Amino acid sequence: MSFICSISGEAPAEPVISTKTGRVYEKRLLQKYLDENRQREPQTDHELSSDDVILVHGDPPSVKPRPPTLTSIPALLSTFQNEWDALVLETFSLKQQYQQVRQELSQALYQNDAACRVVARLMKERDDARQALATLQAQVSAFEAPVSQPSKPDVMDVDAGEEPVAVDAVQAYYEKAAETAKTLSKSRVKREVPADLTSADAWKTAKESASVGSLHTTTKPGITSLDLDQSSALLLTGGNDNHAEVYLRTTDTVIGTLKGHTKRVTSALWVAGGGLSASIITASADKSVRLWTAKPANSEEGKDVRSMGWTKKNIVKHHKAEVVGLSIHPSAEYFASAASDGMWAVHEAESGDVVISGSLDSPLSQVAYHPDGVFLGLGTADGFAKIFDLKQQQVLATLDVASTCESEEERRVAGLHFSENGYYFATVTSSEVAVWDLRKQKKTQSWSLADLSAERFVDARFDKSGKYLAVAANDIHVFRVKGWLPLVTLPCADTLQTLQWVGDLSTAIVAACLENSIHVYEPAAP
Repeated sequence: MSFICSISGEAPAEPVISTKTGRVYEKRLLQKYLDENRQREPQTDHELSSDDVILVHGDPPSVKPRPPTLTSIPALLSTFQNEWDALVLETFSLKQQYQQVRQELSQALYQNDAACRVVARLMKERDDARQALATLQAQVSAFEAPVSQPSKPDVMDVDAGEEPVAVDAVQAYYEKAAETAKTLSKSRVKREVPADLTSADAWKTAKESASVGSLHTTTKPGITSLDLDQSSALLLTGGNDNHAEVYLRTTDTVIGTLKGHTKRVTSALWVAGGGLSASIITASADKSVRLWTAKPANSEEGKDVRSMGWTKKNIVKHHKAEVVGLSIHPSAEYFASAASDGMWAVHEAESGDVVISGSLDSPLSQVAYHPDGVFLGLGTADGFAKIFDLKQQQVLATLDVASTCESEEERRVAGLHFSENGYYFATVTSSEVAVWDLRKQKKTQSWSLADLSAERFVDARFDKSGKYLAVAANDIHVFRVKGWLPLVTLPCADTLQTLQWVGDLSTAIVAACLENSIHVYEPAAP
C-alpha cells in the first residue's frame, strides 16, 4: 500500500490521515504547517488538532521511492549544482540584508547616543541653574525679607525664664549679617588663590618643626581648644584644668592665664582676629561663657608682652547645661554658643548679651558659622549636622553624618568646619570624616578609620584658601581638595585633640594634644 502526501506530493515516511477530510499527510510536514497557520488544515479552513489525526502503520513499512531524476550520477551532479547555486544566491541575499540592517542599526545607535548626550547636558544645565537659584534665594531672600514683628511691639521673647531681647538688637543683627554676607559673597566670587600659597609639592616635604610640652597644669592634663591670632604668633588654648592660656610663639612663653571657670574649658576664641589688645571668649562645662578684655598689667610699661594680661569682662549664664562650643560671626561683632541640652544662642561680642536663641530636640556637640555668616552649622550628639537659617528660624538641611556608626559615642559629632568656598562642609565623628557638598546635600568624599589606619578621628579643617584639608587622627593627614589626593601624613607622638592652619598662605599646621603639648608642622625649606 502506498500513500501520497497532500503537501509534498511524495510518499510519506510517517503517514497520517485527517479525520475531517481523509487526506494523507507526512506527519512532520503537517505538524509544521499547523504550527505556522494557527492549526488550520492545508487547503481548507478546518481546524485540525492532534486528536483529529490518525497515524497509519504500513505493514510492511513503506520505503520512500527514489525520484526518477536521482537514479544516475549525472542527474545527481546536476541536482547538487542547482542546490549549490540556490544556496550561494540565498547567502548573497542574506549578506546584503545583514549589511543593510547593520547600517540602519549603526545610524540608530548614533542618533540615540547623540540624543542622550544632549539630554544629559540639558539636565546638568538645569540642575546647575536650580542649585544656583536655590543658593541665591537662601542667601538673599533669607536676609533681605522684612523682619517679622512679634506680638509685642518692642521686645521679642527668646526663651522662658530669660530677659526679653529688644527687637532693635535683633534687627541690627539681621542688618549686619545681611551686609556682611553681601560683601563676603561678592569677594568670594572674585577671590583668587594667592600666588605665594604653599604648594602641594611643598606640603609633601612637611615635617614637625617645633613642639611645646609645658602648657597648662599637669593635675588635669589635656588641651581641649586651640585658636591662632591673625599673625599666628599668639596661640590661645583651653584646657581640662579649667584655664585658658595665651602662648607667644616668638618668645616661647605663656603671657596670659585666664582663670575663672570651675570646670574644663570647652572652647576659647580670639575676637576680631586676635592680638595683644584683642578680647577673648571662653566657654566651659560649668555652663557659662566668659568674655575677657586685654589690659597692660602696668600702663607705664606700654605694650611690653611681659606686662600684658587679660581680665574678666563679663560672665554670660544663659545656658542651663554644659556649653560645648563657640563660633565667631564673620563680622566679629557677634558669636554663637551651643549647649549639650540642645540650646543655642547668638550673642553680641562686646557685651555677651543674647540677641537670638533657640533649641533643638537633640543634644548639641558642635557649632560653626557659615563663612558668609548667613547660616549656622549645628552638630548633635546623636550623629546629625543641621544647617540652620537664623533669619527664618528653621533647619534648611539635616545631614546624617553617622549613618555607619553603631555606638552612641561613635555617633557624636566631634567636629564641623566650613570651607571658604561656601559649599564644602567637613564633619567629624570618632569613626569617620566626611566632606559634604551643601549644594547637593550629599557626601563628596569620606574616610573611615581603615582608610587612614587610624584608631579615632578628632578634627578636620580646611585652610583659608579652601585648597587643602587637614584631618587629625592618630597622625595628621593632609589632602589636596582637588581630587582629594593625599599629600602627606605627619606623625605625632602625643594624642591629638585639635589643629589649626597657620596664616592665609597655609605655611604651617599647629596641633594641640592631650598631653598638654603643641606641635608645629611646616614644609621643608626650599
